[in-house]
Parts: sequence; structure tokens; C-alpha cells
Amino acid sequence: MKTLPRIAGAAAVLLILCSPGFGVLKPGAKFVPFSLKNVDGKDYTVTMEEGKLTLVVAETVGGETRIVKSHPAGVLVDFWATWCVPCRKAMPHMQLLNETYLPADGEAEGGLRVFGIALDEAGGKIVKPFYQKLKITYPLLADPPSAAPAVGTLGTAKDMKKKYEVQEIPVVYLIDSTGTITHAHVGFKEEHIVELDTAVKALLGGAKR
Repeated sequence: MKTLPRIAGAAAVLLILCSPGFGVLKPGAKFVPFSLKNVDGKDYTVTMEEGKLTLVVAETVGGETRIVKSHPAGVLVDFWATWCVPCRKAMPHMQLLNETYLPADGEAEGGLRVFGIALDEAGGKIVKPFYQKLKITYPLLADPPSAAPAVGTLGTAKDMKKKYEVQEIPVVYLIDSTGTITHAHVGFKEEHIVELDTAVKALLGGAKR
């Protein structure tokens, strides 16, 4: 499918981003590490360390930085935007997955971590009120970035959009503990819920927290 020419500004963008037909990274591809800031101020880095999927969460309070490291069994990445209706329809299910499979406090191994990657041009400024209104509890990562990421690590939502070949939204990727993409889908339909649930259960072995 060809990209549409620039017509009617935002309307054209909406049509391009929310219509089917674009490609995404396929299952079997390796994920690209990323490091972005959540709208609550915490920095989240998803990378590989010693062959294991690794999540590093950094929070600065009172001038002191607290760092927590864990090794989730899987990571779910949802590319979305506040103006995207299908994205908003998908978010309650992302929230349910987060509530069902999020590791209990203090657990450093296993579970599923869910991340929303906000592609709004205004970044966290517009995403934070949305986040608070819907009472989303999984991290919504947005620009601007907090600091220069490590070499080979994506540091902005725009960079992630490009590297993960996101040309329409929502786009969902499921990544296993080896950093391999095991599931990907574009758009939001009822069958996507079933497919995603099946993929998550297969990855986690049906485990709940």
C-alpha cells in the first residue's frame, strides 16, 4: 500500500496511521533496546544483559536516584496516540494484561511488563492528563527524553516509531526473555484480543501474579 500524499493536514495523518495495510516487524525479529521517560517522571530502559531481557527503572527523588533492575519473562510494547480511537479502545485490555501479569512488588524475575509508547507530537505534556483521567497503571512513555541513551539504545518515541517500522497505529509487539518478537499485530479488532491473550499465555506459561 502506498503512502498517501499530504492532504488536509491532520486528517491525512489520521487516515494514514489508522488504516490497515502497512507492514511491521515480524515474529522472529530481535527487538531494539529503548530508554524513555514515563509521564510520572521515571526512566524506563529495556535492554539485554548477559543474554536476558532486562528492565531498569530509575527515579530521582530529592536529588537521589533510585535504580531497580528486573528480568521480566516478556515485554509488551503498544504504540499509540491520544487522538487514535482504535488505540483508546485497546487500552483497557492492555490495562487488564498489566493487572493480570505484572510481577508482585519485590519480584525481580518473570511476569509481563506493559509499555505504551505515545506518538503524540506534544509528547508527555498532552499524555499525562490522559494518563491520569483513564487511571492507567502501566507506564506511558513519551518524549521528550530525559538523557542521552546508551549506544544502540533508542531514546525517543520518534526513533522507536522508525526502528519498529510503525506506519499506522495501534501496533503491538510482544517480546520474550531472549529479546525476540513473538507476536505482532496492527490495528484493534476483537480477534486481536484473543490472539494476544494466547500469545501472552504461551510466553508466560499461563502464569499469573
